[in-house]
Amino acid sequence: MNEGRRPLWYLYLLLKNRWFLVKALLIIMIPTVVITFMLEKKYTVTTVIMPPEEQSTPSLSIAGLGGSDFAGYFSGGMGFSLPLMTTMSDVYDEILKSRSLAEHVILSTSFIDSTDLRSIYDKNEQLGLYWARMKFRENFSANVTPSGFLRIEYTSGNPWYAVEISESIVSALDSINIEIISSRLRHTRDYLELRLETAENTLVTTSLDIKRFEDEHDMVAPEQEMTAYINRLVSLKTEYSTLITEVSALRQGLSGAASATILFKERKAEELLDVLKMLESGVPAPGYEDVMPSVNLDEFTDISFEYAILRADYEIALMLTNTIGLSLQEVISSESREQAHIRVIDPPRHPGWKSKPKRILILLEVFLLAFISLFGFLIARENIRDIKKKRPELWEPWRKLFEEIRRDFSFRRR
Repeated sequence: MNEGRRPLWYLYLLLKNRWFLVKALLIIMIPTVVITFMLEKKYTVTTVIMPPEEQSTPSLSIAGLGGSDFAGYFSGGMGFSLPLMTTMSDVYDEILKSRSLAEHVILSTSFIDSTDLRSIYDKNEQLGLYWARMKFRENFSANVTPSGFLRIEYTSGNPWYAVEISESIVSALDSINIEIISSRLRHTRDYLELRLETAENTLVTTSLDIKRFEDEHDMVAPEQEMTAYINRLVSLKTEYSTLITEVSALRQGLSGAASATILFKERKAEELLDVLKMLESGVPAPGYEDVMPSVNLDEFTDISFEYAILRADYEIALMLTNTIGLSLQEVISSESREQAHIRVIDPPRHPGWKSKPKRILILLEVFLLAFISLFGFLIARENIRDIKKKRPELWEPWRKLFEEIRRDFSFRRR
């Protein structure tokens, strides 16, 4: 028997039951063909876009930090930190799949009327929007390609309506992007205005203090050694001010950073402040002995060191005022300019041919599934007949079980 179940046996089984297979396949395929031609034609419009790149404008620097970076340190990107391995394309992909964007498209087009949800929407707005979002997401898809571009697809029975919806999706994403950039610039401008006001007040205060000190002690310019000391103090205070500004920006959430980074910058600022206090007191801090004047300190009175401290405060206040002022002008200029729009690589266009249903694929799939099922049925039927004929003792329990089931159904029919 095993020798008879080789490939030739299966071919014999097919030929033996050829008319059964033909009739069964015709019974299955004729309705399938009719149904496929009755299905509504669907058109898929594909749009490919690229999110805007982050822009940075180099300018003057404070302690190695660019002026625009000094202002833009807390204004880059989207205004929040991205998780590891997350790109801007992933962010825009989530925006495309958001409820806000779906509702914007639904309300800005005739989507509710096209889905026969107007009566539900008029009675209950939230319920109507809920069902409209469900309908919208059935035909909408968005994903990030391996190269980082965004691919948007919308399917509809009307190709021009699919184009209209796709254009509305791109427009909604573009308006959200512009609102994010504008909001970030406003936040940055408010922060810089506050910092500039503080810096200007400090500059006025230090300017008055140094003028009063010079008039009181008849001092016009420090000695050369003291000048070097003042310049070094200015450099250290600039570094300290930069660290404080960065920590302040991070604490206010204007730029994303891990808590470990904030703690590191705060500790570094505290250490630098301790060094500054020691230097201002005339006592050299460990590792900073070269900052102090090289001549005998006895030749310089306490007035000289006090003047050096006032002069250093004035210089740092002046530098901060100028830098923050320039950075603020950059932000104001960016606000006044038209924001960059999303770049559309493949704009919505008529697809040119239907996308669904793919009749050939449907017919092939149904044919293969039906053929395999029928062939499996023939093999099972042949095995059962073989068992009945050659090993009736194995079939007897099954015969009794089928007889009981038949009686059960006969009893219910009565």
